[in-house]
Amino acid sequence: MKVDASQPLSIMDGNNPFTIEQDQQTKKSYFKDLRQSLNLTYLTHKWFDEKYWKLVFCSSSYDCINKYPNIFLIYRTLLFVLTIIDLIYGIVIARPVQEWIIYFTHLTLLITFLAIIFQFLITYRVNFYRGNQIVPQHYVQYIHIILILISLSSGLIVCLIFWIFLYNPVVRLYSSIILDHGIIWLLFFIDIFLLTRLPIYMIDCIPLIIFVFLYGLFTFIIFIFKFQFSRNRIGYVYRAFDFNNSPLRVTIQAILFIFFLPVLIMFILWNLFRLRRAIDVKITNEREESAGNMMA
Repeated sequence: MKVDASQPLSIMDGNNPFTIEQDQQTKKSYFKDLRQSLNLTYLTHKWFDEKYWKLVFCSSSYDCINKYPNIFLIYRTLLFVLTIIDLIYGIVIARPVQEWIIYFTHLTLLITFLAIIFQFLITYRVNFYRGNQIVPQHYVQYIHIILILISLSSGLIVCLIFWIFLYNPVVRLYSSIILDHGIIWLLFFIDIFLLTRLPIYMIDCIPLIIFVFLYGLFTFIIFIFKFQFSRNRIGYVYRAFDFNNSPLRVTIQAILFIFFLPVLIMFILWNLFRLRRAIDVKITNEREESAGNMMA
């Protein structure tokens, strides 16, 4: 892959106003870093120019991965194939099939699939496209990164809720359930965490808040118009959001789901990606010290 993964990245660039995994140049306290991660700049400038685009999406923070450039192409190809098979299979076996789209899990899977398509196409574009203007336009990059943010955070919500609250060891789990509620998200998380330099900040919870708000609004509309679904559900998709049963409790649950849970989920992701930066700091500093000793 024709990507110089070792190219140094500057802290700030005129065409790229937010940092790209280079916060490590200045050590900051945990709470100062947390406060700064709420800066709206990190959300409003989600694009990269020619200097950074390939490095962000087709290189890793870790040199040991960059030594095997074909891993980006192979991994994303396999992830794309697995996800499209799981998606098609899930739709085909859904009964009734028209209800597939109403579930939060399936909407998350669809968004994840779209994000994976972007990752898949980017990798092939970097490897095989030889024309000019290889970098997508800003609005395309916005769509790509917003899909990634929603996929990572919403997918983590699905995983945690299913395995902590809904999983029943007695009930047999089918492969599609395991894929939809964990495996696909984990594989995509590995892609973003290990095979990109894309940073995650606390302010990135806003796309997730909008997404879960729209789903909450959808749930409320279902209740208002008393839409009927399979298994004798009238006015609700999930029992936890059945306003017919204890409206006050369900309202509190909906508020927590829309406004509290996205912040908590992004806090978890921010810490994970902050850890990645911290590890990269050590690697970068050791490399710089080694180079300095050699020059001396």
